[in-house]
Amino acid sequence: MKPDKHPRTQSFHSSYFIFHICLALLLALAVTSPAAAQTPAKADSIELKSTYIFAGIGAFIPTGQSYAVNYSTKLAGLPVELSGGLMFPISNDIFFPLTVRYVRRVANFVDGAAIHVLSIEPGARIYLERQRTGDLRLFGAVSGLLTQASVSGNYFVSKNGTVTGTALAEQPYLDIGIGLDLGFSYPLTQSAAFDASVHIAVYFASPVSSGGLGNIGGISLCGVYRFGF
Repeated sequence: MKPDKHPRTQSFHSSYFIFHICLALLLALAVTSPAAAQTPAKADSIELKSTYIFAGIGAFIPTGQSYAVNYSTKLAGLPVELSGGLMFPISNDIFFPLTVRYVRRVANFVDGAAIHVLSIEPGARIYLERQRTGDLRLFGAVSGLLTQASVSGNYFVSKNGTVTGTALAEQPYLDIGIGLDLGFSYPLTQSAAFDASVHIAVYFASPVSSGGLGNIGGISLCGVYRFGF
């Protein structure tokens, strides 16, 4: 009996709807300059650090229907992705982050099969309002995605018709894409902050028609701790 995929299909449509809503919000905010978003009220003079290091954890939702149905995000038994990197401030309103992101997805119906995605994401973050003590600060960001995805799985090894064990097969795929972010920062101290964001990843250089993986991107809900030095 075939498994009922109706709930997963509904989940995909929900993710697809969220994707377009987030994209529309980000585009609308991107055309609003920081000066327009700022109010004449007192903005704090915060000393910028030369470099920020950050690390975070997130929930990943694939937007491709086949991946939403057949794969689940799973890392050390948890449905999470990991991210981290460095961030370089150019001014109070513009930062250049360099993010490394790792996602692992396991096949729901094939034991031992998984996709490992390691992405390097250089980008630019623009704050849409001034920094104020104890206040949230909205930002938008865009990044390039340079990704290696590895598909791995176990197969049986036999000798003279007798199964003698299993071996691991692995195939790497390279891909490029674009990332869009919408989020907020909350200052914890003069040197540290908490960032929360919606990250949308779209890949387009590994089409299924030429033996690639297709669009393996999706929506990430991320929480990040950032510390400057």
